[in-house]
Amino acid sequence: MQNVNEVVEKFIKPYLAKHHPNADIVIMAGSYGRAMKQGSYQPIASSDIDLVIIYSDLEKGGFKAATQIFSMEDVGKAMGEDSRIMMIDTNIHDFASLHYHDKVVREMTHMAFMNTMLDEGHILIDKNGVAPILQERATKFLAEGPAPTPKPVWQGEISRLETFLKDIRAADSTEEKRFMGLMCLIHVCEYVLGLHQCWRSGSNQAYRQISKFFPEDGEKITDSFSALIRNGNSAGVEALLEEFITRGKLLLPKLPEDMRVPLYPVDAYVPKSESDQVRNVFMKFMTEHLCEALGTCHKRGELAYLENLSATTIFMKSILEARNGAPGGDGKAGMHYMGSKLPDILPVMLQAVDEKEYEPVIKLANEALSHMGGINYTRLQNHYLDDVARIYAAQPPKTTINPQPWFKPGFNP
Repeated sequence: MQNVNEVVEKFIKPYLAKHHPNADIVIMAGSYGRAMKQGSYQPIASSDIDLVIIYSDLEKGGFKAATQIFSMEDVGKAMGEDSRIMMIDTNIHDFASLHYHDKVVREMTHMAFMNTMLDEGHILIDKNGVAPILQERATKFLAEGPAPTPKPVWQGEISRLETFLKDIRAADSTEEKRFMGLMCLIHVCEYVLGLHQCWRSGSNQAYRQISKFFPEDGEKITDSFSALIRNGNSAGVEALLEEFITRGKLLLPKLPEDMRVPLYPVDAYVPKSESDQVRNVFMKFMTEHLCEALGTCHKRGELAYLENLSATTIFMKSILEARNGAPGGDGKAGMHYMGSKLPDILPVMLQAVDEKEYEPVIKLANEALSHMGGINYTRLQNHYLDDVARIYAAQPPKTTINPQPWFKPGFNP
């Protein structure tokens, strides 16, 4: 692996000069950003390059709403090496979109990945001298935490764990116990972050916060779910789910009764065809991202490895639900739902656990995403859906619903 500074000088800076010459601020985030900021840390060879690119006005960059572009680039060639394709993730904002993004994140989604990137990242470009201020604000935003989870939402999360507990106990076979444990893990990781009223992950990164801030819970999750998913021993998970359900019910009286409504609801401002396309492109990216990590996530520990397998399983389920227009359920119902759409899902996922055989998993992911050309792509351009709603809301009333979308969130597989 080349020195991170060389990657910055030989690839990232020329990339930015070509694609974003008018950017006002660029912050390199993720593994490479942490490497630059910490000095001694070195990302693993398969790490993506994550960039936060900020314009004073998105129009300067040729964008309307906040945009995320995923592209496969030959970094090796730029480094004078053999060809080495890497994914470049560029998160493109202006100050208005960042402000609204913060509001949505704190009140609605509780997934503060953008502020985490700003907080941990290394400043590459700062034309206005405000990048350090943005980082200070991001640090403060993260420390303040999300708004409390509304009581109805939290009750739903408790009910999901109750369903898994009941169905794991009543499972007809060891294989079914193991598979339901795999389905359950990602929900438990997110639930624990909610139990502490902490920022959520929303993907495969909950292990980082759990290990850092709640190591006792992390050890219990790792030990119990490893025994279940690998060996079919469910006693530890059953006891852990009982504990977490009890702790969750103690939290309920402290939570607000009413559901929050976003300032600009997506369903009210964005035509359904456009919002569906944005969500589909995000699913395509995330599924490819999770599949790409299957072979390397074990380097980050047992919980990271099992969480990634769990997230891969649940994202495939979410794709199927979106395609069919209805939820598939949790626990045993969810397992049978996935089996009805992808008949090999149970043996394939357990084979991945037992033998680290991932090609059949990728084959199933391609099948689930067949309506979008499978998981592979060279470039995807997508949009932050909440910011699309903000832009539509700012237009004159007669143009709020526009049959000709002003952006093309399509993909080039």
